[in-house]
Amino acid sequence: MDNLSHLISLLAPQGTVDLHCSFSGHWVEDHLQAEPGRLPYHVILNGQGRLVLGDKQWLLSPGDVLLLPGGAPHRLKGLFEEGPLALRVSHHNGVVMKQVSVGEGPVLEMLCGEFWVAPSGALLLTGSPELLRVRTAERPDCEGLRSLVAMLGRESASSQPGSSAIVRELSTTLFTLLLRALVTEAEPTPGLLTLLANARLAPAVGAVLAEPWENWTLERLAEQCHLSRATFARYFGRCTSLTPQEWVTQVRMTLAARLLSQGPQPIGQVAEQCGYLSQAAFSRAFKLHHGLSPGWYRRQQQAPAPR
Repeated sequence: MDNLSHLISLLAPQGTVDLHCSFSGHWVEDHLQAEPGRLPYHVILNGQGRLVLGDKQWLLSPGDVLLLPGGAPHRLKGLFEEGPLALRVSHHNGVVMKQVSVGEGPVLEMLCGEFWVAPSGALLLTGSPELLRVRTAERPDCEGLRSLVAMLGRESASSQPGSSAIVRELSTTLFTLLLRALVTEAEPTPGLLTLLANARLAPAVGAVLAEPWENWTLERLAEQCHLSRATFARYFGRCTSLTPQEWVTQVRMTLAARLLSQGPQPIGQVAEQCGYLSQAAFSRAFKLHHGLSPGWYRRQQQAPAPR
């Protein structure tokens, strides 16, 4: 299994398409800070608009796929900004919520949704920029991503049998194709994606993702790449602000959180599967990382949702 496939298996992402928007005239769409583990995304199907994040703005064009790894608050708006806001009408079309505003100027059509990777999984994206953008219209290697986006657009606007199931499944696949596009960029973004893209570090990264329970010392990691410890650490430091051991711990804690939320497996067995020789050492590391003991975390994840 390749490194990206190992990562997707570890994160076990789920995707949703929440809105199919068709906006013209003077329009603004505000998005608040997302909950931990929820990664907002937007797909520009047709037209142009702007994304505002802090004091920065980006011009958006057809084919742009946007991901906000930290769920930062942001604003989407049209190019036409004169006069009152255009009247907006919302209705559920049986697949997603459809939002339409009508006014002067060209129409922007986009999809808005979220990827859910759990808070523990989101930690693996620490160090990534607030906004990740793939401009599929300018990427010959993104034909698959463009095709999937086009199908998502059609199915989310459709009332054909099975459209809801198709949108649900495709939105999760979108996450994998988006990460693939980000990893294969000429200059991958800092953090985990740079680690995955770095050919020199790939053997060590893949080994940890495949077998996080192994005793991954700095020396063993360097041996995987046929590098000295100092050289390995130097290359690693160019990709992320984490030390190799901090990153290994993040991977293990992501696996631990997933195992604890999946079933009643004894905590001692979870500790072994995550590379800890004692339950006490595992519990200390888990509480330091997640702010809760393994037992409390499991109870929180398995508690019924409030009505």
